[in-house]
Amino acid sequence: MHDKQCLSGNGKRTGAGYGQKDNVIDINKYRWWRAGQHLRTKLAEFADHEMLIDEVGKARELYFSVMEPDLADEEDEFLMERFFEWFIFDYRIRGRTLMEYVNIAGKFTGEETKLLEKWERTRSSVYQVTKIKNEQAVVLKNLLYGGEVTVCDHEVVEELAPGQILFIRVLPVGDEYEFSTGGLILPAYSKDYIISRVKLDAELYWSQKGERGKWDIYLQRRAHVINALVMETASIVWGLEEHYDNELGGKEQQAGNFSPHVAQRVTSLFLDYFYERWINEPMDILQGQTPLEASRNEAGRKKLNTLLRELLKIEKKRAQKGEPFYDLSKVFQKLNLPVREDLFEAGKGREDLGVTSEAEHGYARVTKLIRDGLTGMGYLPKQVNNAEKLWQDYSRLVSPTFKKPETWAAAVIYAVVRRTGNKLVNQNTLARQYNISASTISNNYRNICRTLRINEDGE
Repeated sequence: MHDKQCLSGNGKRTGAGYGQKDNVIDINKYRWWRAGQHLRTKLAEFADHEMLIDEVGKARELYFSVMEPDLADEEDEFLMERFFEWFIFDYRIRGRTLMEYVNIAGKFTGEETKLLEKWERTRSSVYQVTKIKNEQAVVLKNLLYGGEVTVCDHEVVEELAPGQILFIRVLPVGDEYEFSTGGLILPAYSKDYIISRVKLDAELYWSQKGERGKWDIYLQRRAHVINALVMETASIVWGLEEHYDNELGGKEQQAGNFSPHVAQRVTSLFLDYFYERWINEPMDILQGQTPLEASRNEAGRKKLNTLLRELLKIEKKRAQKGEPFYDLSKVFQKLNLPVREDLFEAGKGREDLGVTSEAEHGYARVTKLIRDGLTGMGYLPKQVNNAEKLWQDYSRLVSPTFKKPETWAAAVIYAVVRRTGNKLVNQNTLARQYNISASTISNNYRNICRTLRINEDGE
């Protein structure tokens, strides 16, 4: 897991005068800090009791089942630490959380009892770093509840920068606050995406319940789902940013204050990846169908249009503010739905919402490479035109993203030579010609066949 996803905070000496440059310790703060540490220990011991072995197994399966397989590493200490925090605070056993059972069991000091009552009401939430105070404390704004909270921990502060987004639980300890355990960090520009995805998930959750509920209940019941969403987002965006290290300054990259061009590029790449998966995810609101499945019947299309309207509102607001936004017409194309202008603002079509000329230029470059390549091999104009149409059909449906147009041009050319029985050209010869790998040609060719329902014999 990328280091920038992790934020330490598992019971370190925080909020008790530790880390101060002088050696004066506030006795009252220390008393509360010590009570908090003792309570943490008791909660961990309770969760580790042999009577809960079966429940831990069920909870573990649920927690990791919603994660991407590549991220669900059950040997990772950071992930297991976060799992047990969720198991203690949010997982429900016969209608109650472990925290509630612990409270019923009793046997706590006065300070521990007061802390336990407050901790039961805490939820992991989405925060934004608004300020770093004297390199000792961080001020966080709760993006769901509102309000600010200050957490004192000089070691954690060193890992953070203003603007960054955190998914974490904050615990009151006396008059101060500390982090419950390690959290997830995201760059500043991911704020709108994360908040919109959480709010959309909340709307769907509440719609299933028949009425709008409270954030408190939603954040408890869906904590593991939100955790998986943030983890996946973090793994993608930090990975994408590594490609732009030359364009982003160190401090600017941390805070997310980089050029609009780079911000738009990263946003587009990330959401291309996200929506490619989104259209294949079963959804309760679609009666268990994926968006792609629902797009094939009239009832499903109506529900999809409702979802897409909400997503369009978000992207329009971003575009109007001059922020990075996403061209949702590509999602319509992936679902083989018409790009309905009535879903856009009056008088504004997809051009106004930013179909990127960069993408269109890339597609045109692939078309030219196909034309030049097949013409140079002696293919007839009709065969060349058919190849160009094959690429246009595929790119219209999938809107692939790429850095080298040659990877897709070679795949289309390979489809043509395979269909025509040309034994002189194969994936290896095309790979050498276009300075790309044969495996890339193979993967792209199979994607084209699968999408356009062409069997691999070229028919």
